[in-house]
Amino acid sequence: MKPCYKPLSLPSPRFAGRGWPQAKRGVISILLILFLAGCVSKKEAELKAHEAYMAGQAEAAKQWQSQRPPEVVVQGPVRHPVVPWREGLTLAKAIVDADYTGFMNPILVRVIRNGQMIEEMKGSDLLHGRDVPLQPGDIVDIVP
Repeated sequence: MKPCYKPLSLPSPRFAGRGWPQAKRGVISILLILFLAGCVSKKEAELKAHEAYMAGQAEAAKQWQSQRPPEVVVQGPVRHPVVPWREGLTLAKAIVDADYTGFMNPILVRVIRNGQMIEEMKGSDLLHGRDVPLQPGDIVDIVP
C-alpha cells in the first residue's frame, strides 16, 4: 500500500546555494509583495465589477433621459400613453391628447409626481372645471 502523503523533499536546486531558511524568506517575501500589490479575492473582484457595471448603467440612463424630450405618461384606457410635455399642459389637456377611450367618465384620476401622489379626483371633477397643471415626468393614472 502506498502512503497517502508525499514525503518532504529537499529544496529545489535554484535555492541550493542559499540554504533552506533563505529560500523560505524568498518565498514569503514574494507572497508579501503579491499581497501588498493589491491582490483581491474573487468575491471582491466580482463586487467591484458589479459596481462598475451599475455605475455605467446609471450614466447611460441619465444620458438617454437627457436626450429624450420631456413627456407625461397616461396610464389607463388611452390610445397614446405618452404625451409630449409642453408649457401650459394640464391634466384635462393631457387626457384629451392621450385620446381617452373609456365608455364612461373615469371613476378616479390620479397625478403622480416623483413617486408621490399629488392629486386624486373624480372624473366628474374634471368636467366641472377642476384642473391641475402638469410637469415633465408626471404620471396620470386613469381608473375607468
